[in-house]
Amino acid sequence: MVEKGSAIRISKEDLEKHYSKVDEHMNHLTRGRGDYLNLFDLLKSISKDKHSPDKEVAETIADIREGFGLYYEMYSLLEDKVQSLNSNIDEAQKREFLGSYSMFAASSLLEHNFNESIVQENELTLKRKENFFPFQYTKDDNLRSVLVRYYGVLDALKGKELKEGKDLQKVGVDFFRWLKEESLAKKSGFDKTLVDLVEKTEFKIADEFTIVGYELSHSEKVKPKVEFVQVLPFQVAGNVLAKQEMLRDMDRIALFDLSLKKNPIIDMGGLSWSVLYDGPPGTGKSTLFRMGLTRLNQRCEQMSEFWKSKNMGKLHWKQLLIDQSIKNEYYGKTGQNLLDIINQAKKTDGIYIITTDDLDLLVADRNANQGGSDKDILNILMQFADGINTVIIGNVQWWAATNDATAMDGALRQRFIARYFVDGPVEWYDFADILYDKLKKHVQTSVVDVPFGNGYTPYEMRKGQNIHDRKDGYHSKLDSKKGVSFREIGELCKEMKDKNPKFTGRAVHAVSEAIKKRINDYDIPEDYFTNPDAFFNLEYEQRIEKLTGLCKKVTGSMIVDEYERYFESEQRYASDRLNSDVDRRLHEIKVHRIAIDKSGEDANGRK
Repeated sequence: MVEKGSAIRISKEDLEKHYSKVDEHMNHLTRGRGDYLNLFDLLKSISKDKHSPDKEVAETIADIREGFGLYYEMYSLLEDKVQSLNSNIDEAQKREFLGSYSMFAASSLLEHNFNESIVQENELTLKRKENFFPFQYTKDDNLRSVLVRYYGVLDALKGKELKEGKDLQKVGVDFFRWLKEESLAKKSGFDKTLVDLVEKTEFKIADEFTIVGYELSHSEKVKPKVEFVQVLPFQVAGNVLAKQEMLRDMDRIALFDLSLKKNPIIDMGGLSWSVLYDGPPGTGKSTLFRMGLTRLNQRCEQMSEFWKSKNMGKLHWKQLLIDQSIKNEYYGKTGQNLLDIINQAKKTDGIYIITTDDLDLLVADRNANQGGSDKDILNILMQFADGINTVIIGNVQWWAATNDATAMDGALRQRFIARYFVDGPVEWYDFADILYDKLKKHVQTSVVDVPFGNGYTPYEMRKGQNIHDRKDGYHSKLDSKKGVSFREIGELCKEMKDKNPKFTGRAVHAVSEAIKKRINDYDIPEDYFTNPDAFFNLEYEQRIEKLTGLCKKVTGSMIVDEYERYFESEQRYASDRLNSDVDRRLHEIKVHRIAIDKSGEDANGRK
């Protein structure tokens, strides 16, 4: 029996005891014309190979049994308590409350389970009718009516949108979300005494999914969230551009709409799909990553209360690591391990940050003597960096870091949408800030007795730095003109092409993405996070209009600026690669000569 405000644990065994009843209904459905339908048979027929059902079919059947096992368990937990309430509530309302709340629990779990299984980027949206699901019948009749409707939807879509097992998961997400929303809509029509019965009661299902009243949450099953040391923006010295864009990207990715499964910032072009951080060891790439995750965690916590109020659960985030652990001695397994990680980021239930440290060590240049598994990694990552086979909806970003971009495959490097050079501390106050941050506690207690010095205030000196100013190069040559035209930009690109034959159309793509970032050269207003209703309660198109109002005007000289930035980076990579190859060759010659001399000395010593 349920007591108001109590905590109720529902185990897997509690659900399993109802499976035979669920199976009975799935085996014998009727539309009222005397003909019996078998949901099991219909599900098993939706496969690529009729003789060997797709694995997603078995997963779908297991999810349905579990979901409606919860329906029966919730109904039995609430039934006695509801019936014992005062007689002012008629029996019809009690019966409808039992049916709708139990179905709310079941459909919430089912939607969650199907959403967890989806690896495709496109969900299927069903054509809806109002009041499609009845809840006023008996316990068995309510379930029977839902299963008949589910059968009808599947049967109508079979051979069209529904061709194979994995399509069942896409249909399942929207069907059971529809059922959940109609169950939830009944809440406002019930006597407050009925709603209060469950409002503060916590139902914990198999220690993985929790329902409190009409709110939901779930826990990750096996893998814990990757732990990281929190880093705040003021603790990052130098790297002004990379730092600013990292913070802005995390604010923007947090605008992802859990309900609509899209992000208005994508319509504005203000969020890069993939980012490469390039710089020598010790310049702060890992620190930047920790700062970005710290900011993302903060924004997700701020947005979660809003999404919980909409019965969508928390806005959760997950870091996915691509590192040496994906490599396997068996042919084809390495590529599959990598795809398994990447496919997680195709889900639409939260935000995913993919991180790859030391990318140059994970996969080398295609011209290097590398094995088949390394080539698999290179091929998969090149497609992923380009966003191929992925619909970009604004909930994923890939961060890659390298200590030596010249050791990377050139084509892979060029496929990153955004690239930032991480040079670490540069100005005197950068170095002073790092030292102060390391010794701050001792400075504050005067154990370290060192004055700040004339004009120095910790963490304050970097404020107001302009990340776009340039004083020389092509930009200065064209800046004096009244306005830079498309023709002049085209002529500039031709000049760059003549100097570097590897300057291709891909450069135009990279620069256009950089220009979109310049258009979106603004910070998301803080009240979007402190008061999410002000933004998310607007229609989607109105949100785009709000963001459009923040955009900055871009001139031709700014476009030239970005072309020069791109060209210089490619020239630097080519120069660094040449110098690196020369140094390596000189070192080999030097070692060879020393070895010959050493060999001669040893030979003379033995005479």
